[in-house]
Amino acid sequence: MLPENIDTSISLLESDNTQLNLVRWMHQCELMKRYYEADVVFIIQETGSSFEVIVSSISQSRQFTTGTAFDRDHKVFQRLVRSLPDGLNIDLTNHDHVDLHEEFDQAHSLLTRPILWPDGTHFGCICVLNAKASTSASNSFMLEPFQVLLQQELTLYCQTQRIESLSMRDRETGMLNQYGFIMMAPRQLSLGRRFGAHAGIIFFELYSAHTLEHIEEKHHRLLGSIIQDTIRTADIAAHYSDDQFVVLVFVDSERDLLHIGKRVDKLIYQQNDQLKVDSSCNYFTPDSTLKLAPMLEESKKGLKSEQLKLEEQAAKLEAAAVT
Repeated sequence: MLPENIDTSISLLESDNTQLNLVRWMHQCELMKRYYEADVVFIIQETGSSFEVIVSSISQSRQFTTGTAFDRDHKVFQRLVRSLPDGLNIDLTNHDHVDLHEEFDQAHSLLTRPILWPDGTHFGCICVLNAKASTSASNSFMLEPFQVLLQQELTLYCQTQRIESLSMRDRETGMLNQYGFIMMAPRQLSLGRRFGAHAGIIFFELYSAHTLEHIEEKHHRLLGSIIQDTIRTADIAAHYSDDQFVVLVFVDSERDLLHIGKRVDKLIYQQNDQLKVDSSCNYFTPDSTLKLAPMLEESKKGLKSEQLKLEEQAAKLEAAAVT
């Protein structure tokens, strides 16, 4: 099973894949091109909307350059991607050109091997177009090391993404943790500002309405679930620390922030009348240049527990000054 933060329908060219060395993939394409004395060697990925060329060797033709996309109904690529692990050696001169797409009009042969994601689903394939006819080039055997290399890199990529996902997630609630929020929120905030969206930071703190009720893991899960059900897809929520949760939300007015806070408090009271939620929020316009860290600190100050800490610190300083 692939990590949740990997979407196989998105092209590697569009995703944040710093773990993948696409330059090395291109060098491997060049190596295979020289070995087979081919016109071009390229790697195709099957995405949600097309078959896309991820990397290719240098070629006179511009038909298979990086980023070139082909329709999902492309019969040739459908066949190549779903071929057996040993791949195919296709004599295109024996095919009815009605079945071939225009980019293969002048091609006479095609060697290929499929590439799989670690869970066995189809990633795409390696293609060698117009290999010179010889004993060594008449089959795709020499593509196997390249095939293995690509699949190993995809496995490593998935493992890294899984570790990254786990390190940014809170075990209790499955939400982002403080580290995950700090990693994800700035990019979302920047994107929102670019589109002129008003933003707000809301801190929630869970506490017992009566001292009889002890805050437990199940209560954290309850509040986390309510928060995630209350906010929208573009918003980001996290279990920030102990009994504190934080949300970056995009709203129309400051009144919306107060409404969200009251709604969360009302919903958790309906689920458990022994629990209460304290909230503190701050509103920021699109032209604000304030970074995330000071936004968080400013929003956090309004919590009763934080105010109590400040009062205690002030009392200690005053007592120290007297002595």
